[in-house]
Amino acid sequence: MDNHIDESSTTTKTFRFSSGQLVTLNEYQIGKIPYLTALVSAGFSFDSVKTDEGYYLLDPRIDWQDFLFILDSISFHSIRQIFTHLPKHHNILAILALMDFLAMGPDRNPTLEEVNSSFFWNVEFGEKLDLYQFICRPSDMQDMAVRFAIAMTKEEYDFTNRQVIDQIYWFIMFILSAHELFETNLRYHVHKIAQNCFSIYYPSILECLNRLQQRTENKIHESSITTSTHINPHEE
Repeated sequence: MDNHIDESSTTTKTFRFSSGQLVTLNEYQIGKIPYLTALVSAGFSFDSVKTDEGYYLLDPRIDWQDFLFILDSISFHSIRQIFTHLPKHHNILAILALMDFLAMGPDRNPTLEEVNSSFFWNVEFGEKLDLYQFICRPSDMQDMAVRFAIAMTKEEYDFTNRQVIDQIYWFIMFILSAHELFETNLRYHVHKIAQNCFSIYYPSILECLNRLQQRTENKIHESSITTSTHINPHEE
């Protein structure tokens, strides 16, 4: 795991997974993961936390591969990168659950009003009266989409309220269909989170979301084919 070690660090500690793998981290990396900070502190008091070889024992629920991705996420400059950098074959629900277990993640979950404002009410007023323009900042919208999806996994919204469900459904439809604004991996992981949430509370909605996701992917595919086969008549 040398790729995760900062050579400039003078102090490192090694952690062992229940599956047997080892990972050596420096003080900066440990400080970014509250669970590890607490584990190291407890190592001085509890023999069960630290082996005779000096390895700190990680909770059996911590998956090695998922942990390595979260470790890489320490260097991300924005929350959207958790979704955009995570390959589709990884389980986003497992990643978010582990981040929560490690006491990482957003400090505060957005309200539905904040999500709505971020998606649809980006207005900038000019110096003259009645002069304004709509501002589209995809990076801000993507960050909000990820914060919104994470809040869904934590059941921060009232899924027993039909009006709340309708608003959440509308936001998800917007994210899945607006492929020009939301990156493909981000849309994929949001869809997976939506599938999980609605399968519990409103399974009847799933079919509509799945059809929308498929239509969007077909549209992207058709567009890419058209672009790749287009011939400029001036080049003939």
